[in-house]
Amino acid sequence: MDLEKIPEKGLVIFIALAAIAFSVSILFLVLMSAVKEKKKRARCTERVVAEVIHFTDVSFYDREKDTTYSERAPVYEYSYKGELCRCTGKCSGSWIKKKPAGTHVELLVDPENPRSFICPEEERHGRIQAIKGICIFVGAVMLVVLGIYLTKTYLESLSEF
Repeated sequence: MDLEKIPEKGLVIFIALAAIAFSVSILFLVLMSAVKEKKKRARCTERVVAEVIHFTDVSFYDREKDTTYSERAPVYEYSYKGELCRCTGKCSGSWIKKKPAGTHVELLVDPENPRSFICPEEERHGRIQAIKGICIFVGAVMLVVLGIYLTKTYLESLSEF
C-alpha cells in the first residue's frame, strides 16, 4: 500500500461526496416544491377571468448578503361568488411585456379560499424557467465530475514522479 496516494484519494472522495450531497439537497428542494405545488393545484379548481390591473414591486431580503432585492409582479383583480379579490402573482420581468395592465388572464382559484390561486400561464413560464435551471444544474454536476476526474488525473501524474 502506497501511503503517498492516501491524501490524494481522500481529496477525490471528499469532492465526490460533496458533489453528491449538493445534488441530493437540490433534488430534495425541487421535490418538496413540486409536492407543495401539486397540493395547491388539487385545491384550485374554479376558473375565473382576472384582469392585470397593474404591477407592483415585491421585495426579498437576502440575509447572507444583507441586501434587499426588488422584482415586479402582476396584481390580478377578479370576482368569485360576489367577492372582489386583488392578489399578487409571481414575479417575472418578461411577464410585464407579455401581459401588460388591462390584459385578461384565466386563473384557477381555491373555492374555500378565493385569494389562493394558480395562473396556468405563469406556470408555463415557470416550467420553462425550471427547464433552464435543470440544464444549468446538470451542467454544473458535469463540471464537478469533470473537475474530480481532472483532479484525480493530475494528482496521479504528480505521484508518478
